[in-house]
Amino acid sequence: MDVLTDVLDALELKGWVASRRELVPPWRYNFVASQDMIFHLLNFGGGYFSVEGDPMPLRIEDGAVLLLPFGHAHAICDELASPLTQVLHIDYSAQREYQGFAGASEASNLCGAFHVEYPGAFPLLHSLPHVIHIPAEQGRTVPGFAEIVQLIAQEATMPRLGTQVMLRRLTELLFIHVIRVWVEQQAASTLGWVAALRDQPISTALGLIHQSPERGWKVEELAKAVALSRAVFSARFTRLVGEPPIKYLTRWRMYRATRLLKDNVEMEKIAELLGYESTVAFHKAFKREIGMPPARYRKLG
Repeated sequence: MDVLTDVLDALELKGWVASRRELVPPWRYNFVASQDMIFHLLNFGGGYFSVEGDPMPLRIEDGAVLLLPFGHAHAICDELASPLTQVLHIDYSAQREYQGFAGASEASNLCGAFHVEYPGAFPLLHSLPHVIHIPAEQGRTVPGFAEIVQLIAQEATMPRLGTQVMLRRLTELLFIHVIRVWVEQQAASTLGWVAALRDQPISTALGLIHQSPERGWKVEELAKAVALSRAVFSARFTRLVGEPPIKYLTRWRMYRATRLLKDNVEMEKIAELLGYESTVAFHKAFKREIGMPPARYRKLG
């Protein structure tokens, strides 16, 4: 199983374009911290980007894409000495519509947000840096990447019937492209969940867990399936993934449970699908891991 595909699909990501802003020199936009991921598509001659906590500004060029996975406060400006133009707050909103300006300015910034309801359930998101910067020249070398960016810019510049839904779908594709590019550019020595995907035995074990979460996996079984000793497998999995194999299995089961509860699947069926011997056993596991009974969680959803 392609674990990255499974996780990206499970994210149930929602993309949203907030606005397209005309940039008239001198300009500086400060963005306050957000509970959601923030992205920028840059269409101007060049400028500087700085993120909270990092004293070194990053030089950014026309056509670059920026993603802030943890919504850190940041600033974008044409020159380091430029005065503040506006302070902005970007949070995902399913109700607010995209706001653009008339005409096709040569200098603009398209910004928006990505929302994931339960980011804590996904080790992939914990592995991401504070900022992912995809320069334009790098984006052009990835099949389909530049086309997605161009389509978003076209829809934002010249709104038509259905533009709102087009922008939402295109931004979701943009997120997948950005994550794929970032994963592919990581060095082989990288630690964390991405390194686990590159490690054949651990990646295979993750695939087995994702493919059959209902199975009562034992550490010994997973180790045997990937031709490693129990001790070596357990230590390697924990080091790369960030938690022991059975803990990961339990958390993945709980994530699946939250989705099934929202889909109004019966408790008995959920327990069966996730490998629990009874609804009582599932109830206890869910309350222990999530902090509330499954019935209460379903009502909150």
